Amino acid sequence: MTEKPLFRRAVMAVWLVSVAVTVYVSLRDQIELPVDFWNADKLYHALAYAWLGGLPLWAFANGERARAAAYCMIPLGGLLEWGQSFLPARSASMGDAVANALGVFVGLWLSEALMRRCRGCQGIRG
Repeated sequence: MTEKPLFRRAVMAVWLVSVAVTVYVSLRDQIELPVDFWNADKLYHALAYAWLGGLPLWAFANGERARAAAYCMIPLGGLLEWGQSFLPARSASMGDAVANALGVFVGLWLSEALMRRCRGCQGIRG
């Protein structure tokens, strides 16, 4: 399934759009979260970056490139947090940056686990 070029292209498009949406949402005015509890934003950060960290494994044919693309989401999250410090309605948070990084690792782990279990999926090599 993941060896089909059309599937990989579709996942790549979803990933690129997801990165663009994440950048946009991170650098705009504060948004209202649908569920609000103590540190709910950390959960949202971790989930978003798990998505961004996991998709490259399905989009790239080469395991090294997939992991490199996923790991690039960690500095992206840090840079976006730093960029928020320059916006009047936002503030940078080290906790958010840590949640971003942990999310990337969780996304990588989940994607690799799913690929090992999926019939017809060629696991990431390299």
